[in-house]
Amino acid sequence: MFEKFIEGYSFFKIVLSPLLIGSVLGLALYLYTDRSQTGAVLFGACILLGLISGIIWAARISGKYGAHYFISRTEASEDISEAVREDKMKSDTADTDNL
Repeated sequence: MFEKFIEGYSFFKIVLSPLLIGSVLGLALYLYTDRSQTGAVLFGACILLGLISGIIWAARISGKYGAHYFISRTEASEDISEAVREDKMKSDTADTDNL
């Protein structure tokens, strides 16, 4: 049960990225067209396009890797992990240098 919740949450996070891009693009087009009816249609179309592309992208990722694995790999900060390892190695060698 918990695994399905985490997988669904990760799926949602993948969908959210193209949806936000589509929303911002649609809002920009809406404001560019001086809030006309054409702008509203473009705004809605961009949101739908972002949602559909997000669902397709998330479905492909879920089938290939698993949504949770993908999100965990993209959100992991390798730079921080490497820095922690280097600090630990430096502190380990610093202790032996004083002997």
